[in-house]
Amino acid sequence: MRRVPFLAAALAVAGAAVVLGSAPLRSGALAATSSAAGRGFVGAWRLTFDTPLGASQSLLTVAADGTVLFSGRPARPAAEGVPITFVSAGHGVWQQTGPTTAETTWVGFVSDGQGNFLATATDSVQATLDADGDSWSGSYSATVADPSGTVIFVGGGTVQATRITVQPLATPAAGTPVASR
Repeated sequence: MRRVPFLAAALAVAGAAVVLGSAPLRSGALAATSSAAGRGFVGAWRLTFDTPLGASQSLLTVAADGTVLFSGRPARPAAEGVPITFVSAGHGVWQQTGPTTAETTWVGFVSDGQGNFLATATDSVQATLDADGDSWSGSYSATVADPSGTVIFVGGGTVQATRITVQPLATPAAGTPVASR
């Protein structure tokens, strides 16, 4: 059944994103600085997963309290023999495993275009924070189970993450119309 590998790959990407968000737990408020120094894995990340269907982009937020939120594309386009599917946000936990390493696991749900529950995806990531503190990389695994809990897919790959940072306000180019209020 071609539907299972597609759903599994979609869920794997979502799971990996959450896991990659794992980072050193920090307590207390962050200092008012533009530097990521000292924040470890805590923060917001843009993820790129290597999946069986090619590269996939997602977002991951790693909180100091040990929780993570993951979001990938909410809808997966139809492919040959596979319907359009919709994926929930992923919710999970992370823990630091070393000075620059962490693990995370999150869970998300997959539905079809009619809202029928198709599967649960559980993703796990092992991440290593780069020396700059603004990127990390690692490996992920994804397990997809049908509504009865039967595992229908297990896969994995690699993930790369870059920290989302505050960007200056955009300035319109000369001659570009500006929205009015």
